[in-house]
Amino acid sequence: MKNFSEDYTFKEATLFSLQLMQLSRILWKVIENDWENLLKPYGININEHHILSMAYNAPYISIMELAEFGSMHMTTAFNFSKRLKQKGYLRIIEKKVKRKNTCIELTKRGEELLLEILKNFKPHENKFFLGALSTKDLYGKLPNFTELITLTRNIYDENLIALMDNYLSMIERNLIEEDRMLKKKIDEVVKQ
Repeated sequence: MKNFSEDYTFKEATLFSLQLMQLSRILWKVIENDWENLLKPYGININEHHILSMAYNAPYISIMELAEFGSMHMTTAFNFSKRLKQKGYLRIIEKKVKRKNTCIELTKRGEELLLEILKNFKPHENKFFLGALSTKDLYGKLPNFTELITLTRNIYDENLIALMDNYLSMIERNLIEEDRMLKKKIDEVVKQ
């Protein structure tokens, strides 16, 4: 661990931290509102959507990993997983490979729900996306959050970033855009 005097001043560190705290609070409020509006028609909340997304990406993820990667308490992860199981979106299983941890597995119905949410996503109704369009106008691309991802890598386990990257890669690989909507590639093959 480096001393304050070696690479940065106490004032610099304080201003950085306070700015990040304030920006995080402001951004979270907008993101939370956008996310809740996206999920309203489907009768699930942000935690449930987050759990379904992680289950899509990591089959047989344990409740412990779910809590860790989902930044939630174990009880929260377990209780929301139980609710999703009751709705038919998840299976809760004991996986001996995971040292008898309780694990979740996405059901076909859960996968269909996730794809339906993506299919009906309307970026033009998303305040955060609309706010980012000025960056696309200025630089020719949307922000890719490189610095924020690096910062997060230094705070959390590398597995969290890998999980997020894998999830986004799976969406990119498995979905295509047609008529300004996302569709599963397999559906395209069946049509032909």
